Amino acid sequence: MEYKNEQNVENNIINQNNKIIEIKYKSIEDIINKDDIINFISSTFYSKINSNKKMKKKQSRGPNEPLYSKNIPVLSLNKFLVRIMKYTECENNTLIVAYLYIMKLIEKENFVLGINNAYRLLLGAVVLAKKVLEDIRLNNAYYCDIGGISVNELNMIEYSLFTRINFDVNLKMEDVNKVYSQVICFLPPTRLNQIFQEQDNNGKEILNQFIKNNCKKED
Repeated sequence: MEYKNEQNVENNIINQNNKIIEIKYKSIEDIINKDDIINFISSTFYSKINSNKKMKKKQSRGPNEPLYSKNIPVLSLNKFLVRIMKYTECENNTLIVAYLYIMKLIEKENFVLGINNAYRLLLGAVVLAKKVLEDIRLNNAYYCDIGGISVNELNMIEYSLFTRINFDVNLKMEDVNKVYSQVICFLPPTRLNQIFQEQDNNGKEILNQFIKNNCKKED
């Protein structure tokens, strides 16, 4: 599936003219690695899934809901994302954008995230984000081998996500950086200590101040 004619997708998904959140130490992409992002996304997903389950919210299912599947992969969401990232060589920004597509779907139509749709949604969002953001294009058959579904299923998943967010695949850089900021605030102390060790004195001071201003601790 190609999207060059939809919503001016030929323009870069990230509008560089928008105001960017300033993080003055190293580039945030240099500080955060794929594992940090994967851990954040999988943890956020499990939190939403468990919350929806407790509130007894029902996932949409049936022939008109391609995102729903009775078959749940053996892999955890975390390991499933690791697999996707490994075999697609997905860039950090692309994974962040895929996550934002999913959040947009949840907010737009009160989509109920559950264990029966999370895997397909993650795969479809990554496929869509890679096609929009990255130059290297992989065919859908390759993604199907990674996700363990048929080409027809993936086409339906991709198209469903694309249409349900109203073809709006353009995002602001500040939206991407907000997620990076959330990832930083999510990091465990051991990982934060590792990042601090990689900074010079000025970088450590700025990073410390950023965490103090942006990462509120729960009482």
